[in-house]
Amino acid sequence: MQAAVHPDYFVSGLLAAGVHLLLLMFLVIGLSWNHKPPEPVVVELWRDAPEPAPRLAPAAPRPIEVAPPPEVKLPPPPVPPPPAPKAEPKPKPEPPPAPSIEPKPAPEPKVADIALREKRERDKKLREEKAADAAKAKEEQRQRAEADKRIEEERKRDEDARRKQEEAERKRDEDARRKQEETARKEQEKRTREAMAQQLKAADEARAAREAAEAERRATAQAAAQAQRQIDEYTGRIRNAIRDKVIVPPGIGGNPQAEFEVRLLGNGTVAAVRLLRSSGVAAYDRAVERAIELAQPLPVPSDAEIFQQMRDLKLLFRPRD
Repeated sequence: MQAAVHPDYFVSGLLAAGVHLLLLMFLVIGLSWNHKPPEPVVVELWRDAPEPAPRLAPAAPRPIEVAPPPEVKLPPPPVPPPPAPKAEPKPKPEPPPAPSIEPKPAPEPKVADIALREKRERDKKLREEKAADAAKAKEEQRQRAEADKRIEEERKRDEDARRKQEEAERKRDEDARRKQEETARKEQEKRTREAMAQQLKAADEARAAREAAEAERRATAQAAAQAQRQIDEYTGRIRNAIRDKVIVPPGIGGNPQAEFEVRLLGNGTVAAVRLLRSSGVAAYDRAVERAIELAQPLPVPSDAEIFQQMRDLKLLFRPRD
């Protein structure tokens, strides 16, 4: 008679098969995850080839260590329970702990990887330096542009200030020139008016002087004429007074003429007598001279100025006047 299989044995077998299946899956996934494909080699072409990296002796390949599968503790075989009047429900078995898989150490870098990394670092540094130089050059260019702009703005301001100053100076010069011309014009007009006034004054003075001179000349001529009339009057009276005293000698033929110069004094006396031209008859000349002496005091004007003009008289005598 075969013994009957307990249902708990069947469940335990299924659990054991599941645990082995999970262990196999962990092993397969772990091997696939630790396997790393080789990195591709990148080659960059340069005009000047970089210095070759020092050759190193190739390292011996290290064997890949595969961790042994963790020991799986199988649950103890079930012990048939003692017969009991009543079967109690058996608790579910706890799942076995996950197998511990140690991480595989990273492989040491190769020489080509080191050179490539150094080259990349140099390229990166070079690019950074170029970028820094470009940024510095751009900043310097911007600063130069700003400086040029400031210089141009200052030049424009200076040019505007200079142009405004020149315009102001030109305006001041024009104003000063106009004022000077206006002043000169006024001065010229003033001088012209003054010259015209002086000319008119001079003309008036000249006319007045001419009129005064003419009046004086007329007065002088009138006074001279009057004085001459007086002189002629007194001269005629003196000659008549002398002629009345002349005794004409007998036997004088013709009508000879004798000229005498007589100098008179203020009281009418004769200071001197001089024969200027003889009549050709000595007796008649002596008779006239005796008559001059006998006729004094001769009549003279009371005006001293007229007397001074007739002080020296030239008298003509003829026997038949």
